[in-house]
Amino acid sequence: MDIKIVKAPDARGNILYGITKGIVRLIDMRQELSGTKEEILARAAEKNAKNRSFFEPADNKAYYTDHIIDGYHCTEIDMQKTRKKWAVLFVFGGGMILGSDRGDIGLSRKIAQITDSDVWFPYYPMCHEHDMLENMQMIFGCYEKMLENYAPENIIVLGFSSGGALALDLITYINELNDRDRAIPMPAMLIPVSPGSVPVNDKERERIRRLDRKDMIVPASYMETAREIMCCGHDVDEKYLATAHGDFRNAPPTHFFYGSHETLYAFAPSYAASFRKAGAECVFHVGKGMHHCYTLQYFIPGCKSAFDDLMRLINEFKKGSGT
Repeated sequence: MDIKIVKAPDARGNILYGITKGIVRLIDMRQELSGTKEEILARAAEKNAKNRSFFEPADNKAYYTDHIIDGYHCTEIDMQKTRKKWAVLFVFGGGMILGSDRGDIGLSRKIAQITDSDVWFPYYPMCHEHDMLENMQMIFGCYEKMLENYAPENIIVLGFSSGGALALDLITYINELNDRDRAIPMPAMLIPVSPGSVPVNDKERERIRRLDRKDMIVPASYMETAREIMCCGHDVDEKYLATAHGDFRNAPPTHFFYGSHETLYAFAPSYAASFRKAGAECVFHVGKGMHHCYTLQYFIPGCKSAFDDLMRLINEFKKGSGT
């Protein structure tokens, strides 16, 4: 068992990054996730109606394959006609209520190029009409499909925000299935970027409260409202809502990425405790003063070095695996 905390690249000395943060605060992005459940879902539905749904890329920059998994789309992005040896299951975020925007496919293609891997991008259902477990089961369906084409030791699962939580829930779900006499292999590596969780105790709520004034994107209040949203009127097992308290037995090497100025960083100690309890290895990469999901936002001034760091991590892992 090995749990480490390491410094991740940050942009504290970048003037343009400081200006960008100031602009974001003026825009007040936090309002999108503030208010009652009904208000939050209404705003998300309005955004989803504007180009936040599945689309077939029309460019010639890659080869795209549309897989239908449990009735939902999953786009496979290959840089060549034949599949690579390695693949990345890339799970987008959005609080379980915002669909993918068009830029996510471009990001998937960039990841495929840099890591010399195929990238599978699932358009999982949202919690407007589906619960968290249904979302996660679609992600598992994508993983099962990938296992038909890649060895498990050559599959990396990368997710950001709620997508990072789904990536972690995948481990819990595989353990649950294997306890029922299945034999589902684990992926080679897990990379959750800014994953959240539903708070379950006073320590978590206090840590969220302290970080709330520093976070410019996700208000602390949303993580309480998220419970009702993610259940969608159904009875969902707590371990899929309070992801930080999931079952991480047999988890592969896991690299968490957080900014120290995001509310969801409050769950890092809980994730560490759960991994320690499971005897699993994890590393926390923390960017001081950085915001939610900055690691993947290479287009924001000062964030590219963190993105490069993440891509280097994948490539070094591949090189060191010997597969």
